[in-house]
Amino acid sequence: MKALSSSSPDILPLARRGREDLGEGVASKPCNSCNPFNSFNLFDSRFWLLFLTPLLLTGCLFKSATVPARHFVLSPISTNEPGASATTHLSVGIGLVKMPSYLLRNSIAVRNGANEIEYLDDAQWAERLDQSFQRTFAANLSRLLPSDHIYLADWGRDQVQAKVSINVQQFDVDTGGHGTLIAQWRITTPDSDKPVMSGNSSLARTGVSPHGNPEAIARTMSELTAEFSHELAQSISGAIKAGTISR
Repeated sequence: MKALSSSSPDILPLARRGREDLGEGVASKPCNSCNPFNSFNLFDSRFWLLFLTPLLLTGCLFKSATVPARHFVLSPISTNEPGASATTHLSVGIGLVKMPSYLLRNSIAVRNGANEIEYLDDAQWAERLDQSFQRTFAANLSRLLPSDHIYLADWGRDQVQAKVSINVQQFDVDTGGHGTLIAQWRITTPDSDKPVMSGNSSLARTGVSPHGNPEAIARTMSELTAEFSHELAQSISGAIKAGTISR
């Protein structure tokens, strides 16, 4: 039998293959299974999907702090202001106040130019503005007129001597703090729809800017309501003196 030399060319490939089979060549290759992070590529969309999904589901990633909304009402004239003494019995009914629909949202409207209306997310009316205006106007009249009976609704025909109807066209404050109240009004008697007196009121008042200060809007609009109440109280008193409204 012919002896095989270790330097024989036939033996070298066999020895090399034997060493590879025994794993000698494996140590030079990285083991992906040993490091779990090697199985993910940072540019692989699957990696980010697995990472971001729990955060998105719990709202932790883009969760922002919510500021609770503040709620406001119109305030009547101060009780420190001298009122008329009720020396005569005068009953006045105040009908439903008409307002544009843009004013009847919960959020407070702010005028930004002639044709744009913005709504504050963190400031709302505690009640509908038309109802708040009617209630505040009634409270003001009870202070300004020699009357002990002011009715808001459901009054009988013989319970009131005068009825006030109001149609508001504009009632808001702009971004600079300038407030405007434009309204048509009329005064009628219970037995007739023909007005004994009517008019148009266009009132303006400049307050502080409402930016970051929504209570300034309620204050300015309350002052406009008070000024309108004074104007109507004078008109009702004038109608009484003229005899168009019976005592």
